[in-house]
Amino acid sequence: MFVVLLVLSVPMFVPIGLTAQRRPPRMSITDGPLSADAVLKQSIEHLGIEKKNMDRDLQVLARIRAADRALTDPMQPSVAVEKAFEEISEAERLNADFYVQQGIIRVRQEMAAARRSPASADFGRLAALIREHALGPASRVVVRNAIRLQEETLGWIAVQEKIATHLKMLAEITGESLRASDQE
Repeated sequence: MFVVLLVLSVPMFVPIGLTAQRRPPRMSITDGPLSADAVLKQSIEHLGIEKKNMDRDLQVLARIRAADRALTDPMQPSVAVEKAFEEISEAERLNADFYVQQGIIRVRQEMAAARRSPASADFGRLAALIREHALGPASRVVVRNAIRLQEETLGWIAVQEKIATHLKMLAEITGESLRASDQE
């Protein structure tokens, strides 16, 4: 019984400084700018990837619009259908967003059917299909990308304001330190 009492009471007498408490590592003044620089580089790389995707989405939208414009000439139906089919095929080759790609595939299938007999093709129906299944989704993707970029821009403006406040504080602290060292 004495041994059990001794085992239970020993931890109460151990000085607090000897327990295994860890302090967080102290941050150096140069760690802040280095980590901010790393985050900025990462963001720039991410923006490069996003720009490629956005450029692709814009090209897809331009191709779909060109296909829609090509169908406005019913006087030369074979030329109009062929031009629209080429534009839709090129948009499909660019490998757009999933929903846009699904619409493009559906439109391309309809355009392929219209290529077989362009004189009897219903240009109004084909244009409506392009607008509903390809142009609409492609426009929404481009707008979604623009909104996301705008939100990111606002986020970076907020970061820039925080950096400006931090720089002002650093300058004030530096000034106070230099003035204090000169007063000896």
